[in-house]
Amino acid sequence: MKLKFDWVDIVIILLVLCVGLVGYNYLNSRKSGGAGAETKKLYFVFETEKNTKGMAEQWAVGTHVVFGTRKVDRGVIVASEVVPFEKEVADTRAGVWHTEEVDGQWCARVRIEFDGFESDNAFSATQEQVMTGLGTIVSGRGVNSEGYVIEVGVVE
Repeated sequence: MKLKFDWVDIVIILLVLCVGLVGYNYLNSRKSGGAGAETKKLYFVFETEKNTKGMAEQWAVGTHVVFGTRKVDRGVIVASEVVPFEKEVADTRAGVWHTEEVDGQWCARVRIEFDGFESDNAFSATQEQVMTGLGTIVSGRGVNSEGYVIEVGVVE
């Protein structure tokens, strides 16, 4: 059996190679934060969901963690505190909302430092953006919780 190439086969092969090259360049630019992006030391403050005081105390300084929905971005806890869990309560008479502490419920508030990228309008780790108000998951040795990012910035 003899293989026969014509100009259509060559165009298809070149097209597949071009698509592969564009995809490769796109994926590599996303991993490095884009063309010319420099890695910076960034941080975010994460507050866990409500828990017992003992579980909140497990979030120790020095613990290496992964975070985000894909759990591939890495950081380390550099500060940790246990705070009372607060819930929002409506005051229907005054027409306002306020927060109240919930007895027996605690959460951990941890500062996590990571290597990431800063642009004019966003902070990002290697795979995902990190922004205030973002719900995320943080896991590490002996710790795992959903919660919220309450602050984000560049390490000074």
